[in-house]
Amino acid sequence: MEQRATGGIVGPSGWGNNYDSIFLGSGVITRQKALQVPSVFAAVDVVSRTLASLPFKPMRSTDNGADPAKGHPLWSLETIEPSPMVTAFNFRRDMFADACFGNAYAKISFKGNGRAFKLERLVPEDVTMYDAVDGSLYYIVTRRSGKAPNTEILFPYEVIHLRGMTIDGWQGIDVAKAFDASLAMSIEATRYGHNFFSNNAAVDSVIEYPGPLSPAQRELMESKIRQKHVGINNIGGTMLLDAGSKFNKIGLNPQEAMLNDTRMFQAYESCRIFGVPAHMVNVLDRSTFNNIEMMDNGFVKYCLTPWAQQWEAEHDVKLLTNDEKMSGSVFHRFDLSNLMRGDMKSRGEYEDKMLKNMVYTINDVRVLNDLNKVEWGNLPYAQAGVTPVNEDGSIDINTPADTAPPSSANGATDNTPQPQQ
Repeated sequence: MEQRATGGIVGPSGWGNNYDSIFLGSGVITRQKALQVPSVFAAVDVVSRTLASLPFKPMRSTDNGADPAKGHPLWSLETIEPSPMVTAFNFRRDMFADACFGNAYAKISFKGNGRAFKLERLVPEDVTMYDAVDGSLYYIVTRRSGKAPNTEILFPYEVIHLRGMTIDGWQGIDVAKAFDASLAMSIEATRYGHNFFSNNAAVDSVIEYPGPLSPAQRELMESKIRQKHVGINNIGGTMLLDAGSKFNKIGLNPQEAMLNDTRMFQAYESCRIFGVPAHMVNVLDRSTFNNIEMMDNGFVKYCLTPWAQQWEAEHDVKLLTNDEKMSGSVFHRFDLSNLMRGDMKSRGEYEDKMLKNMVYTINDVRVLNDLNKVEWGNLPYAQAGVTPVNEDGSIDINTPADTAPPSSANGATDNTPQPQQ
């Protein structure tokens, strides 16, 4: 490697270690290199796309609870198009993928009236946090476009910042650097398997020849071996040797080198780093039908919910007006309920219990299943034999259902209005 006057070590390309490490050896572990590990890619992908697919919207407080704040200035920005030609799904997915590695940033652009009108995702490697002498915090964004970099300084209220575990209280720990040894082992195990299958006969064995060989003879023998016996398509072929030559195998196969066990262990390491159950990255050797549902619930509670709450808090703090914050009239919510309801059988049993215990109405259940409301669906649905429900929705608590007045032949009851005489 070349060392310049500045003291920085530059790799073979001349662009620096961070650039070369993406393509050459383990080197410095970056996000791009870490995502070459299948289990890391799967873990980050399942976290980011799951959170991006969940309903997220501003909510407005009402006397009956809370309703979606349709018509609010933030509605289209947060649910449809955060910035031109960028969907809300893709914006959230990119942000949560960045956050999995420690930090995610988005620039907020404001109108003259103080309302945000654009959210622009920033590349984490382009953002540097600067703590001034007076304690003020700034975000320095260096955009590498064109010949000269463009530097922009942003205040904290102009940046949505998602962060993982932090030591200084401001910036999340860089996951790729913190776990560089574990990630490098995963990368090298993958590279070992690639090299084994790409160079099967030429790497792990030697041919012993009785007597010296001229350079031309050596080159001829090596070229013939590479041509006929190297590569995955030539595995299992027969090698013909003459003139007393002997083929000696000295290498290890993947099983003997514990490659498969190592890669399986590294897959579990990736799951530990990102808080994802192993079965979600298709590591199923310890999964059963009985524990998968419990692990799914744990994934929602211990991995997704903290990210969702941090996303909600950032939007509440950075995008709402002071009056909205103080009054609590508007707030943001992720809806994680669908993830907690399990399969169709479990969902049916859950909704049935909520109906019979008068927690949900028919319309509540229909909304959860993306069905239109019905006129008769707003009254509580009580179990037969528990207590009757009147036509106006009231309940006679002191009148058991089994002593309720029987209906007449024409369907009239005591609650049926009688014609005036």
